[in-house]
Amino acid sequence: MLCDRVFKRMNSTNLNSPFIKYGYEIVKYQPQYYKDGFYTKNEWISVSDIGESFDGEVLTKEEYLMVESAYVDTVKELLEVTGVKFLTIVGPDTTFYPRRTKAFNKENKAMYQVVSSLKEGQRIAASKIDTVLKASLRELFWCALVNETKKVQVDVGYDYYLHFHSRLPEETIRKIARSHGLYCNPRKDPCL
Repeated sequence: MLCDRVFKRMNSTNLNSPFIKYGYEIVKYQPQYYKDGFYTKNEWISVSDIGESFDGEVLTKEEYLMVESAYVDTVKELLEVTGVKFLTIVGPDTTFYPRRTKAFNKENKAMYQVVSSLKEGQRIAASKIDTVLKASLRELFWCALVNETKKVQVDVGYDYYLHFHSRLPEETIRKIARSHGLYCNPRKDPCL
């Protein structure tokens, strides 16, 4: 099973350390629509939803790209604040996500060529992670991006949930996410 392989790799790189407990969810989903930890509003969850209608509104490519950019910009700002210059690829997998979309065929093909060449343990500059993040958000690729020295890990989960592990104070992460129109840990938002 893929998850077992990834966790085994992560544990072998000494990521079974205390910083993993400092995990945050960063999402586009508004906190007021969570009930008992579940999101209750009918809303898009994937790039494959482009063209579909949600509560009477059709998800357009433009709206999708705006949200995707918010995620990428949030991660890059968080990495800047933590002082991360490089990240290591852990558990790269180009078959993790079963869904694909035709919305960005040409761009996705080029993106896929880049990410499918990434190898376990390869380092990439934090300033150059746009393609990796976009490919993960578009369900073309999965990996954890890790910097053990700074105790940071980033990965994209199902349903457009971004996981950010760091020792940054939650309030700092929450403030950066909100500045990009996103939410940090909305299931336990203190404003609810």
